[in-house]
Amino acid sequence: MPSTNHSPRLEDAVCLTEAECLLIDPRAYYDDLFEQCEIRLEAASNLMMTLSVLDAPSSCADTRDIAHVALSCRLLLADSHDLLMAARQAFRRQNPPARKGGENG
Repeated sequence: MPSTNHSPRLEDAVCLTEAECLLIDPRAYYDDLFEQCEIRLEAASNLMMTLSVLDAPSSCADTRDIAHVALSCRLLLADSHDLLMAARQAFRRQNPPARKGGENG
């Protein structure tokens, strides 16, 4: 739990990107946030693999298909970035830094 008197609340959730918003629960554990980040990064990677094969001469993809894949990747990457930032904040909140000098000092 946080070391401050103010514990995170759902009302404190923030949107870190300008246009689209992934609502991230500030009470979430950093492991869960990292996992969600990894899931979205893998999905974006898979879409980029799809995009690489759509460029083949025998494919029947048009510019709309490519634009849809690119938009999907952009949204997934923006979500991944927000989740990574939130996971870092949660990690710092859930694991306060050790004091200098230890307990013996």
